[in-house]
Amino acid sequence: MASNEAKNEVQTMVLSDLAAICQKLAENSAVPEMLRERADELFKEFNLLVPYRGKCDAEVHFRAERLLTKMARFLPRILELETLPADSSHFNAPLF
Repeated sequence: MASNEAKNEVQTMVLSDLAAICQKLAENSAVPEMLRERADELFKEFNLLVPYRGKCDAEVHFRAERLLTKMARFLPRILELETLPADSSHFNAPLF
């Protein structure tokens, strides 16, 4: 079982990484506008918490955990995006 400090450190690391992903999505014109807007909202919410990093009270800790949950629920929507059928010339192209 992890200590509270270890748990908080892991959650902070994951929250920071998810916020960076949200920022990239918000800045990418290939992402539909509605998803870019939501990603930007989540990133801005994260930035409101940054000044409290390492010295937050119970309320800020709750807000951070709630934001982590919101991001975790939002990101799978990227996988649900409708895509155009690939033409045969790109059919076997690697994903990245």
